[in-house]
Amino acid sequence: MKLQGEVLLEVLFGANGQLHVSRVVRGLGHGLDEAASAAANKMRFKPAMRSGVPVDSTAVVHVVFQLAY
Repeated sequence: MKLQGEVLLEVLFGANGQLHVSRVVRGLGHGLDEAASAAANKMRFKPAMRSGVPVDSTAVVHVVFQLAY
């Protein structure tokens, strides 16, 4: 189908080191939203810190699908 574009995911980065995709903010469909969520779930991160204590944080993650030429 030669689709390309960007999927925006709202992601919760947990203080316990767990990542959770809360919702698809903007999707492309055709299975790319699910592929973006699967890729996000493989991300590794260090939890945000507040006063030296790990805390939950939320961010919008951009996953770009681009055709290779």
